[in-house]
Formats: sequence, C-alpha cells, structure tokens
Amino acid sequence: MPPLRFAIVLALPVLPCLAYSAEEEANWSFQVLIGDAYNFESHTRIEHESWGERSFDGDYETGGLEGPLHYAWRISRWADDRGWELQLLHHKIYLQDPPAGVEALSVSHGFNIVSVNRSLKYRGWILRGGVGPVITHAEANILSTSYDGPYEVAGAAALLGAARELELGEHFRLLGEIAATFGYIDAHPDGTPELGLTIRNPAIHAQVGVGYRF
Repeated sequence: MPPLRFAIVLALPVLPCLAYSAEEEANWSFQVLIGDAYNFESHTRIEHESWGERSFDGDYETGGLEGPLHYAWRISRWADDRGWELQLLHHKIYLQDPPAGVEALSVSHGFNIVSVNRSLKYRGWILRGGVGPVITHAEANILSTSYDGPYEVAGAAALLGAARELELGEHFRLLGEIAATFGYIDAHPDGTPELGLTIRNPAIHAQVGVGYRF
C-alpha cells in the first residue's frame, strides 16, 4: 500500500485532534516542502536466513534532490498560537559503506515518517514536536540476491523542528525550516532467503516550501 494511503488510514484515529468548536477562532493551512538531510551514524543489523546476523554502524546518505525527492507535506489547524498537525516526511537513506557480502542497502521509497505534531508560535518562530509510525519500502542486494519492498509499517519516530514563515499576501507563505528526527525500523523486504533489517536512524533535515492558509 503506498505511503499516502497509509497516512490517511493511520490519521483516522487522530482526526479528533484537528477538530475545533464553533467558538474557537481557528484556521487551517496546507504546506509542501522539499529539502535534504544529514544522517548521523545509524546502527544497522542484518538478519539473513542463511548468512546469519551482522551488526554495524552505517554511514547513510539521502540525496534529497535526486529522485525520489526528499519531501514533506502537512495539514495544520491553528487556534491562536497553538496548533495540531498531521505530517508525512518522505525521508530516504542509502548505505555508503556496506560490509562484505552486501552489494547495496537502501530505504528509498522511503523511510516515511507519519507524525502527529503539536506546534507553537514563539517570537516569530514556529516550534513543533511530533511522534508517529514509520512506513518503509526497503531494498537490498545481499549475496547477489535482490530484495525489494513491500511497503510496511515497520517502526516509529520522533521529531523536533523549528520554522520561519514569510507572508505573501493573505493566503500564501514561503517556508524555511530545520528538523531533527530519530527513527527506528524493523523491516522485512521480500526475497529468499528471508531478510530482516533493523536500523536506528538519527537525522537533521533542512527544507523549504510553500504554504496556503485557508
């Protein structure tokens, strides 16, 4: 199932957080951003049915402006200076220093973080924190065997971020933001012999984008 459909299904239990009463002075916004990420060393464990277990600290890159893009979208509901947000961050990671026997390993379609965020406007900044599941599509080539997908809910993540907005009239905004994420996944790509991938990924994201306020 593609990540957008996953995000909609997983959002249903949290939609009441975005609701508001008629007495509140609330507004909605929708934002789309692109950018890149710096990945700190990510502890990785490979569990291979015939090869056994391998653990190492991996060096991953994102290549955010190469397809598929590193992007995010979010829906926000604001009341005064506080808001609730539903966000999808399409993160992706490519292993740069694979150990012997691993020809390639990536989570490129991707390391999708679906989060519910609490946000706050403070001294011209928008501060946010959120948690939610990670939807993965992992790929690997190990001992000359290719593994690919499927999309699966494979873990969880937390994020902290800070953003600035530039108003372009009543409805449009230009956005710039940074965010830190920590995600954990336990993915099982399709292939034989069976393969399991466990990755703990800390990363810093920088993004720019546009928003529309309703």
